[in-house]
Amino acid sequence: MTTLVRPESSDVAVAPATRDPYIDNVKGLLILLVVLGHTVGQTVGSSPGGRTIYTLIYLCHMPAFAMLSGMLSATELTGRRAASLVRDLLAPYVVFQLLYMGFYTVMDQPMNWTVNQFLTPVYHLWFLPALLIWRMLTPLFAQLRGAVVIAVGISLLAGATTVLSHPLALNRVAGMLPFFVLGVWLGRGRLAYRPSTRVRLAAVIVLIAAVPIAYLVGSRLPNLWLYWNSTYQRIGVDLTDGVLIRLGLMAVASAMTWAIMMLAPRRQTVLTGWGANSMYPYLLHGFAVLAFAWSTLHRRVDSIPALLALVAVVVAVVWITTSRPVVWALRPLVSPPVGWLLRKTPSGQPSVGIRA
Repeated sequence: MTTLVRPESSDVAVAPATRDPYIDNVKGLLILLVVLGHTVGQTVGSSPGGRTIYTLIYLCHMPAFAMLSGMLSATELTGRRAASLVRDLLAPYVVFQLLYMGFYTVMDQPMNWTVNQFLTPVYHLWFLPALLIWRMLTPLFAQLRGAVVIAVGISLLAGATTVLSHPLALNRVAGMLPFFVLGVWLGRGRLAYRPSTRVRLAAVIVLIAAVPIAYLVGSRLPNLWLYWNSTYQRIGVDLTDGVLIRLGLMAVASAMTWAIMMLAPRRQTVLTGWGANSMYPYLLHGFAVLAFAWSTLHRRVDSIPALLALVAVVVAVVWITTSRPVVWALRPLVSPPVGWLLRKTPSGQPSVGIRA
């Protein structure tokens, strides 16, 4: 179990110094974007600039998470690593899928308690089964020549088929596969690269250029393009246009991900604690966002001060859900004890790996 220590002047739980603060900073920034994107997404009809902000975030935040996950994934699936997938991905999915299904029911929202529904991730939980599948496929893509090109082809073909659908997030598994495979191809070693001032300046320019691109995408394309889970037919374009648009979005997402990674701080910051415990805000924030969406509060975010206040609330949610008390109290839900489910090693200990 990872030991948690308290950083100076912060009550956010962070991992030991042996962790790379740069990786946790990237994770912390991305989880903030996840929560912010989901929250601002409820206000796009009322908040000033809300659609552009929403589009800007959705152009890159999950592709970036997929790419970073690929860079951190081992290219060999040993027994201990397979066991860690059960603990870190499968078990939390089971627990929180049931919790969110119960939340829908308690809030009097439509929810069918069926096996099909259980296998269809609620809202943001799709990333857990997607990451589980990607990581099981990592050894295969690590051995393939031209793996990134193959992954791009799979993603483009996924937009043309109706076979893949929402259960187990197979549509997104295929749609966002290129980002994960690109991360596998780059490898963890690339995270040690320290960009020069010139490179960081180029990264700033990329993110600035992404703003008008987000405005154009948000004003001219349906949001369905940003989710990587819809067919070209459903969105209303033919095969050629669908392939070209998806390729364009891949290029934009890759450029923005590169820029974020070049600009992320490498020393300990408040983002470090957020990233070290990013699973907590990821799994928990959906309750707050859904309650916000089902209320009338989102309609009141109709001015810049109201939007800034909403951003402050999002920061507070991330801060609270990564704090020491919350991590301590909810660890049994976020990291369920699964030793009883796993085969014992020769030493008699469950074959559970160490959380990356």
